[in-house]
Order: sequence, then structure tokens, then C-alpha cells
Amino acid sequence: MKLYSTCCLISILLLCIGRTLQAQNLEKIKKQKPFEVHGSLSLSLQFYDVNGISSRRPPFTWYITGAPVVKIWGMSLPISLTLSEQQRTFSQPFNQWGASPYFKKIKFHLGYRNVRFSDFTLGGATFLGVGVESIGTIRFGFVYGQFVKPIEEDSSGLDPRYRYLRPSYRRLGMAGKIGVGKPNAFLDISVFKAHDVIGSINTPSKRSQVTPMENLAVGIKNHLSFFKQKLVVDLDVGASLLTRNTLRYDYEGSDPVLRFFVNILPVNGSTSLFTAARGNASYRFKSGSLAVQYQRIDPDYQSLGAYYFQNDVEQFTLSPSFSFFKNKLMINGSYGRSHDNLNQKKLATTYRNVGAVNISAALIPRLNITLMYTNFGVGQSRGLGDLFNDSLAISIVNASYSGNISYSLGSRIQRQTFGVMATYQNTNDQNQFTRQYVGASSFISSVSYSYSYIPAKLTSSLSVSYVSIETYGRRSTNIGPALTASKEWWKGKLRTSFTHNSQLRQTNRLSDGIMANTGMSASIHQKKQSLTLAANYLYNRYNTSSEGINYRNFSEYRGTITYGIRF
Repeated sequence: MKLYSTCCLISILLLCIGRTLQAQNLEKIKKQKPFEVHGSLSLSLQFYDVNGISSRRPPFTWYITGAPVVKIWGMSLPISLTLSEQQRTFSQPFNQWGASPYFKKIKFHLGYRNVRFSDFTLGGATFLGVGVESIGTIRFGFVYGQFVKPIEEDSSGLDPRYRYLRPSYRRLGMAGKIGVGKPNAFLDISVFKAHDVIGSINTPSKRSQVTPMENLAVGIKNHLSFFKQKLVVDLDVGASLLTRNTLRYDYEGSDPVLRFFVNILPVNGSTSLFTAARGNASYRFKSGSLAVQYQRIDPDYQSLGAYYFQNDVEQFTLSPSFSFFKNKLMINGSYGRSHDNLNQKKLATTYRNVGAVNISAALIPRLNITLMYTNFGVGQSRGLGDLFNDSLAISIVNASYSGNISYSLGSRIQRQTFGVMATYQNTNDQNQFTRQYVGASSFISSVSYSYSYIPAKLTSSLSVSYVSIETYGRRSTNIGPALTASKEWWKGKLRTSFTHNSQLRQTNRLSDGIMANTGMSASIHQKKQSLTLAANYLYNRYNTSSEGINYRNFSEYRGTITYGIRF
């Protein structure tokens, strides 16, 4: 504890001169200016009016926002400022201060830091403390600090559903790494150990379900390449010994593996040993590549040095890629299969199959064609016991087909692009008992044209879209045009734009109204200052739906005047 207090004191003293020295070379700090201020400040006036429905915002609002940044010897301190008739805030948004300066081949960590040695040991959890890493051929690292601050339980609020404060013990931890190699080829061994300090808070109630834990995790991580980096192999393996409640004394010593660790950390009836592995191998050849990935993570795998793990999964993925005709034709694909219930303790085992194919062709100049197909299937089979119910089992296949064709014409004066896009997606429930409730399909398509006249800095586009969604006996269709245009004037000092979008709606092939949205804006820039005027009009009209429900028609107006300055 004395060592931890000393480390924190050193960190705070160093951090008082700035928020972060993120990967900054201390040898160059003398070249930095001792003090700088830059950033931006803006004033925004917003107007609003609506007819037909209740107002969704005040008729007039104003905002003053700022983002100044103070620099002290190259170290940045960002500040957030917001003023309006509804709120007043002034904050320095980073209340976790930290620095990671380096000197020659040594990097130091001070204050609040996120360090990653391995995905399965120290995997990016935030800590307050100190650390050091080498960035040379000999790779070593060490960190020590507080990973969770102590929080006393507080249930004094009137409504415990919202006012209850979940307690946490102070969690102290350390991690070490040693290895050899460079960023493109290395082998590392890492160890992480953390424990909750029992006396750091009062004993929490049973309601909190919070108990002091202790953890030891070991990992091996490597990145190797062969045959002039044509073959690349990545491996990350970890084992975690976790005691969920160090207050228990009910270990009987029946497990020989756990008995080996009795003298290293508390082992009792809440102690479990988990393993995890993730590997990837890829081979690159003249006309493509082939990658294989495998991972297996035990159920409930946890390391106190990381926040989240996808656990209880075994997954295999194959990803081939090919190119032909000097990369004018490219075919990428992947297929993966995974399942859970690795310890056979669930009532059902869920299987997932994912396949995808992507074809890109540019065989003819200015013509690009892209075709995509994806298939995602989920199914279940019997697991533990006889409670598995076939009528409730999941068996769904989701298939998606999409294509995109574009043709471009252009010169230094003008450019034109024609495009056609279509996507069809179908969800097929193969369980006859739930099929009518889950099955759905959708079709989305559009035809577009864009034009740019470069000397006048004029750009415009016109498109027509069609969207049809069918689910649970109901079919909704939207079709309509969209138009955009923008132009710059006076050598870019003034920019104007116009947008319009309309959608005709149908429900079960019956007309169901129209939606139209129109916007205009003008922006003036003069050195470090800008002034923007924007207006938007939304019109929405419904017809009586087939269920006899009358939706309220409305029209809405929005206007904004914004002045900004950079300094």
C-alpha cells in the first residue's frame, strides 16, 4: 500500500503540468512553446415552428459553445464550454489524467493509463499508477496501480431502483511482460495479478452481490512471418485463475490443478480455472490470399485486467481472396461456423453459420460492378437434460443479395456518374411453429445521377429510391426522388446548397400519404470567421391506415444562424 501511495503521488505531481504526453519524445520537449491557446468559439440562434402536432422544441433557443485547447510545453488540455438559456456548463472533460512519454527506447506510463499486454491478461483495463515498457528488440513491460477505486454502498435514496449505488472494493494489480522481437515479429509472455482489498470498504450487503475477488492470468502472444512475410501467424493464448469470493473457506482440495495454486492465491469453492486461445494464419500468393482463424474461449472466462470477453464460443473461419486480370476482377469470400455450450451445461447448443462472397469487377474502363451475397444461419440442438423444446428452438436463415453498378464520365472540366443499386434481404424461419411471426423480407433500390462542373465549383445529384418491407402480413412501400445541389462563389468564400427529398408511402398497396423535406443553407467564410444561415421545411401527411388509425398530419419549420471563430 505504501508503494502504491508513493506511485500515485509521483504521478499527480508530474501530471499537474499537463493532461497528457501521449507518446511524446522527452528529448524534443525543449523545442515546444511554453504556453499556447487555440480552439474555436461559436454562437448559434435556432428558430422553430410546427403545425398539426405538439411542439418538439422551444420556438427560439440560443447556444454558445467553445472548445479551447491550452498547451503547456506541447501538452494539450482541452476544455469544453456550453452556454444557453437552459444550461450553463464549463468543464475539462478529462478527469482521468495520464501521460506516456518516452525517452530513447523506453516508454513510461504515469497516472490513468490503458495498457495492453495480451487480450487474455492485461487487456486495456484503465488503472491509476505507473508503468514502463521497452520499445526495442528486448520487449519488457511492467505496470502497477489501482484498477478499481473503492466505492461504499449507498442505498439512502428514496427510490432504490434509481438511487442505489453499487459498491466496489479497491482493486490493486500488477502486470509484467517479457519478450523478444520487433513489431512485425515477436514473442511475448505476460502475467497479470490483481486482488480486491477487503478492508477498503465496509462489508457490502447480500443484495449488492459484490464480493472481493482475486485473479492470476498468464498469456503467450506471438506474431511471426515466414517466406518474406507471405505466411503470417498470430497466436494469443491465455489462462486465468479467478477466485470470485476470497472470504470463503470451503475448498476441499479435490481438484489437483487448483491444489497446485493454493500457495499463490486464495483457492476455495468459488475458484475456477479458464483457458482461451485465438489463432490466425494467412498466406499471400501471387493472385490472392488465404486466411484461417480459430478461437476457443471457455464459458465465463474472465481476467480482471480486461473489461469484456466473448466467451463460451468455439469458432472457425476461412477467408479466401483472389484477384485476376491485374486486379480488375477481385473475389473475396469467407465462411465461418461457431457454437456455444462448450461445457455442456446449457439446455440447448446454438450453432451459427456465416458465409459471404464479394465480387468487384472493373473490366471495362469507367464501369464498376460490385455483387455481394451474405448468408447468416442460427440453429439449436439439444443440450443438457430433457427440457429442450423443438417448438421453441431457433432455426433462422438470413440471406442478403446486393449489387451496385456505376459508370463515370469526366474530364478536367466536368464529371458525371450514373449509378444503379439494389439490395434484397430475406429472413426465413425454418421453425414451423414460429415462422409466421419472424419471417420478413425487404427490397431497396435506387437510380442516381451526379454532375460536377469543376470551374464553377458546382455539384449536383438526382436520385430515385424504392423501399419495400414486408413482415408479419404487412407490406410498406416508399418511393420518391431526392435532389441536392451546391455551389461555391467568390473563390470559395460563399457556399450555397439546396436539398429536397420526397417519399410517397403505401401500406398493403394502398396510398398512405407523403413526406417531403426541403433544406437550404448559405455559408460565408472569411479567414478564421464564418457565418452560416440554414432553413429546413418538413411536411408529413398520412392517409387513414388499413387498421383505421388516423395519424396526425403536420408541417415543421427550422432555422439556424451560426457564427463561428477560430483562434
